[in-house]
Amino acid sequence: MESINIHEITINKDNLHIISADAAFYAFMGERLYVPFEKFIAEEDQDIFYQKLHACNGERFMMRLAGENGRKICYFSRIKEGPSENSISVLLLYAEELVETQDQLKKAISIKNALLEMYHDTYFEYTPSKQELRIYTMGKSEQTEEHMPLEAFERRLMLHANDCMEQDIHDFITNIRTGKRRFGMHMSRNLLTEKGEDCLMDIKVVSLYEKGRFSVAVGCIHIGQEFVHDMQPKTEVDSLTGLLSKADITRTAIDLINVKKVQGITLAIVDVDYFKKVNDTYGHMCGDEVLLKVAGIMEKEVGENGIIGRIGGDEFLIIFFHADNMEHMRERLICIKNNVNTTFPHHVEGKPAITLSIGCASYPKDAGDYETLFFLADYALYRAKEKGRDRYIIFDKDKHGDLETIKHMDKSINRINSRGNMSFGDILCIMMDKAYSGENYPLEKLLDDFVINFGIQRIMIYAGKPYRVVSTAGEQHATAELLSETENYVNLDGYLQQFDASGILLMNNVKFLEDKLPTIYTLLRKIGICSLIQIQFTDKNGNPSILSLESVKGTTAWNRSNLHYYRLFAQVLSHYVIL
Repeated sequence: MESINIHEITINKDNLHIISADAAFYAFMGERLYVPFEKFIAEEDQDIFYQKLHACNGERFMMRLAGENGRKICYFSRIKEGPSENSISVLLLYAEELVETQDQLKKAISIKNALLEMYHDTYFEYTPSKQELRIYTMGKSEQTEEHMPLEAFERRLMLHANDCMEQDIHDFITNIRTGKRRFGMHMSRNLLTEKGEDCLMDIKVVSLYEKGRFSVAVGCIHIGQEFVHDMQPKTEVDSLTGLLSKADITRTAIDLINVKKVQGITLAIVDVDYFKKVNDTYGHMCGDEVLLKVAGIMEKEVGENGIIGRIGGDEFLIIFFHADNMEHMRERLICIKNNVNTTFPHHVEGKPAITLSIGCASYPKDAGDYETLFFLADYALYRAKEKGRDRYIIFDKDKHGDLETIKHMDKSINRINSRGNMSFGDILCIMMDKAYSGENYPLEKLLDDFVINFGIQRIMIYAGKPYRVVSTAGEQHATAELLSETENYVNLDGYLQQFDASGILLMNNVKFLEDKLPTIYTLLRKIGICSLIQIQFTDKNGNPSILSLESVKGTTAWNRSNLHYYRLFAQVLSHYVIL
């Protein structure tokens, strides 16, 4: 039975333009991607929409939306505050789908009960939000026996346990409490009865997750004469997100593609942009929260149509089923990307702005085995990063070239830290080796590599007397006109005096200059600089130069422990002819 699809659309408060939605609603929108949400609403329901919009209290109401063909569809609707200050969330549930789902649910429950009645077992559910265990048996109807805290259930099991059993019981209860995905316990005694008779007791448990959060654990307790020997965990999960581990998501993909050869499998590699910078700036607890929420967003969109695993610190692999329709795949990827953007918007004080880069490829369209398919998806991910991140790229042979062409491209075989597991020191060593060895490593490529691997939003290099901009890399490149208006700020009186004796200037907020050097402050803000680190050096020909590392998406609290890496990078630049 398919789950009920509740559309959650995030809308701009001011103009009612859609910021993000799920894949199904993007499909409903069709060609109307840039139409304000109010234009979808039937004319006779406009008034109630604006009433509920003004109240924004989550109260339910009925509303009809018009499809591309003009057909009006009735939805149960709610409007509530959105994830950011200038947004609202509209939740829509297709009325006919609710009725159909109710009928399917009744049928599914009847089937489940009929199956459970065939066995004389005990079942239980543990709800972590209530920390409560519900134990019941199945007869002609579901008969609830009792409710109890998890600690009481542990005490009951311990009552008739011998010394050898106690640690197993403790571990078992811990697994229930923490939401281990699949596990079990075998005992040679019935620990549920008052007498604790000697017999075989077999317990199976599966934990279920919603939006990346542990929601419920369900278990079956079988009292019988033989053990069931399939109780070893079939999968291992990532301890933070609850998603499959790297080993298990890889094994699953290999089995589906190389062994079972299931048609229409698409692999999507998802990377959280500049995640190391999130940990460095906001701390690892914030980083963990980001990963949990990103995992939840992906789980909600993928649902039963795929499997997700965490394959690196900030990297995930999604296996999509029945995903040979690339237009539908675009809708899914847009949904995931935009919902992350909406959940972690820019310019929120004290919180990181999060974006995703995604690359994907499809079997058997793009490759005939898992290894090649993963390589092509990884290449598409690299292209997404190279083009500025915050985007998805679907591999296309006509656009990106065949496998052999890609393998021989310098950018695909020589890129630094493609898996994201190298330290800054290791990355810089590779850059220095490439720069000093005489290898063809142009300045533009060096700057791009530094931006990508060190998470710098923008680099500018000033050189000459007077200083002028000679190279840029990263995000939000300034236009030539804007540069001509603003680049002379470096040459204005008082600015160079802000550098310390070692030739370094660090400003976590350029507002520091607002009263001190107001003209320079105005120029810095005009060019979009919020905070910066600048380092003076001379190029290969002795020309005075300045390396400017700039934050252009809000102020950055620069990590001083990374200053020695930035100074070393300036030393690498001194071996280039800058001017």
